[in-house]
Formats: sequence, C-alpha cells, structure tokens
Amino acid sequence: MQEYQKPRAIALGYFDGVHLGHQALMERAVERARQIGGTSAVFTFDVHPDSVVLGRQVPLLTANAYRRDEIKQLGGVDEVIFGHFDEHMQHMDWRDFIHKMLIGQFGARWIISGRNNRFGYKGQGNAAGMAEECKKAGIGYDCIEDVKVDGIVVSSTYIRQLISQGDMEGAARFLGHPYTVTGVVEHGRRVGTSVLKVPTVNLALPPEMALPPYGVYATRVLVGDKSYIAATNIGIKPTFVDGGAPTIEPHLLDFAGDLYGKMIHVELHKFLRPEKRFESAEALRAAIEENIRQTREFFQQ
Repeated sequence: MQEYQKPRAIALGYFDGVHLGHQALMERAVERARQIGGTSAVFTFDVHPDSVVLGRQVPLLTANAYRRDEIKQLGGVDEVIFGHFDEHMQHMDWRDFIHKMLIGQFGARWIISGRNNRFGYKGQGNAAGMAEECKKAGIGYDCIEDVKVDGIVVSSTYIRQLISQGDMEGAARFLGHPYTVTGVVEHGRRVGTSVLKVPTVNLALPPEMALPPYGVYATRVLVGDKSYIAATNIGIKPTFVDGGAPTIEPHLLDFAGDLYGKMIHVELHKFLRPEKRFESAEALRAAIEENIRQTREFFQQ
C-alpha cells in the first residue's frame, strides 16, 4: 500500500508568523486541492534556512512549538510537511527539489509559490524555473503576486521591524492577526500576588521569537476557548531585580483561577509604556493601575 495515495496541492514557503502573503498562498492551495480531488498542504522547513546558510538565528514570529498549529489554523490547509533543512538540503539542485522531493516523495500535483520564492542550491530556483519544470512534469503551478498593505509588500522581515519598534497595530495589519506569544504557564516569584496584590501568570519568552521592546502592553489572553483582556509586562522586572531571563507576565482582568501548566496565547495589541525601574512598590502599583485602566479603555474602543 502506497504511503501517499491522494494528490497534493502544495504551498511553498517558510510560513513564519503566517502573514497575509502566506494566507494568500494557502487559500490557493485549498482551492487547487479541491479542484484535483486531493489534499491541501504546506511544505516548509523545521529551521529557518538562513540559520544554516548564514549561521545566524533569524528571530521568528511564531514559537517553534506552535508553528504547525498556527499554519493549519490560519491557512485552513489539511497538513503541514516539515522538511529537515541541513547541508544536504542546502546543496540540493533546485530541479531535484521539484521532481524528486515535491513530486516524487510528496505527490505534488499542483505547486503554489510566491513571486520571490527562491529554492535549491544557492537559491538558483525561482518562479520562472518552477513554472517551466511543472509544465514539463505535467502538473499545475501558480505564482502568487505580492500582497501589499498601504503599498508596502507584506513580508516577515518588515513585520519583524514593526515589532522591534513596538508598533503592534501595524504588525497586526500586515499579519492579518495580532502578534502572539504562546507558551506554558510557569511558577514565578509571586511578587505580583504577594507584594503588589496584582496577580500575574508567568511565561518564559520563547528564545527563538522576535522580541518587542520591553514594557507594558494591552493584550488579550486565550485560554482554551475562553479569552481575557490583560495588562502584560514583557521584560526583566527592574524594580525587583533577580537577574533572570526576560519573561512575559499578563495580569488577566476579571479572572480568578489557576493556569499553571496550561498553554496560553498572549495577543499583543498595543504598546502602553516602556519598562522602567520604580522607586517603590507603591509607585509601581500606581503605574500598573493606570495600565489596567488603559487596557480596559483600549478594548472598549
């Protein structure tokens, strides 16, 4: 019995953050799969190719642990195929990538890529070459034009720039959804509960993710099928210096309960203020009360 029985319509890309451009690719894959009576799929890599080729980490827009779920949820595809990007993959001829891997191994009968997609050894494969090879193989190919917002091409690079500036509203317009940090709630030092009387939940910041500026944000926290608004601090808590790694700490409004060990998604909607050191716990508490007021106001609007 063959492992792959159904033909696949495969969208290509790294799909980091699943922005509006990625969503356009996946919409077409779903459409073509329906047309050929097959399966819609994304082919991506387990690590960012630049981290292997250039030897430097690229800050990501989605936590590694959540990439598959986010791609499926935001793109509506049936499956996500993760190829392992290593030196062998880096040196693979671009034609082999199409014929041996996508068509031969994964049963591609339609391939969808962006206009600027580069693949194969030294990025020698491009949209024109892909169109030609797919025609030779007798399979379909779609090249999706750039998606633009306000005349600017939607790209992960541009979105990372907006996040680094704390422009969460701008990032959300290009992503098509709020920038979200996902993780499992850990035990903190209970400073929020015991000293400030403002209980927070603690998440470690996934080290692979693009970091917004340290500070306080108006956020929405998703827990299972429920959502809560929250005033959320990202940073190192300079008023209570502990030398620890940066964390993200939402204070959920109108919530009482225990979230330890649960996976939550923290959507960053608006940057409220930079992180700073306060002279006393009272001064910090007053600032937090103001941030809670700002958060309520933001979501009422």
